Amino acid sequence: MNLDEIIDELYGLPPAEFVPRRKVLSKEAKSEGHASLAAEVSALRRPTRVAWAVNQWARHDPDGVGAILDLAAELAAAQRRAAAERLRGLSTRRQRLIAETVVAVAERAREMDAALSDNAIREVGQSLRAALADPEVGAALQRGRLVTAAEYSGFGPAGVFAVPEPVADEHDQDTDDHPDDDPVAEAETSDDLDERIAAATAALRSAEEDEHRAREDVAQRADQRAEAAQRADELAAQAERMRAELAHCDAELRFARRQLKVADDEGQSAAQALSELQTRVDHVRRLLAGLEGR
Repeated sequence: MNLDEIIDELYGLPPAEFVPRRKVLSKEAKSEGHASLAAEVSALRRPTRVAWAVNQWARHDPDGVGAILDLAAELAAAQRRAAAERLRGLSTRRQRLIAETVVAVAERAREMDAALSDNAIREVGQSLRAALADPEVGAALQRGRLVTAAEYSGFGPAGVFAVPEPVADEHDQDTDDHPDDDPVAEAETSDDLDERIAAATAALRSAEEDEHRAREDVAQRADQRAEAAQRADELAAQAERMRAELAHCDAELRFARRQLKVADDEGQSAAQALSELQTRVDHVRRLLAGLEGR
């Protein structure tokens, strides 16, 4: 197993299993004579809870990760061209996508019995914004290898220089007297608030759906309990009837056994009487034979 395969395995594990498994893999590498690999494995950092949750979502939903990376590429291209209108449209998409993805990450964590706190959910949003802005974070997201929650204070890859778009007409050329606002700054002005509102709205919608499902589940459980209670009553009545029938059968059995004993006693008495009569008959026959032969 090479380092790449080891990293994929470790970052797919629950946080509690990371360190024990890392020790095992490092020890195996060392025992096989790969000291440098063992050292690299030992140096791997366990992901935080937020990073782990994002990694599990990324591994579970590669199409969702693809949507993040595609939008990141579009945003970077628009920034390089300083395309203000394009940036505004992409910013709206960005807010919506981050809000939807935050909910998806939280739901994936909940499915794996690791519900995220409100603060962790905020860090998930920060990490997704960083993945949209920083190619290195995006690459780590794509491979499900985030180590900690990421944060990016700017927008777009560092060191990208804006190249103005060609002007459309003379009116558009009048930029010195009436300069446009910085399109990047304008696109970012209310991102955090809008994203939090969008995330809260999505979370509310998800919670309402969960509540509806829970109500249906409670109603279903109530129906099942009513059916079970009715069945229990029916079985209790049936058991009572069977107990009464069993008691009656026991009484008849005892009576039959008494009759059998009486019959056995009477049979023994009759057999003894028969034996005595046979003895008397034999005795009389011998007397009669003696008389006839004198």
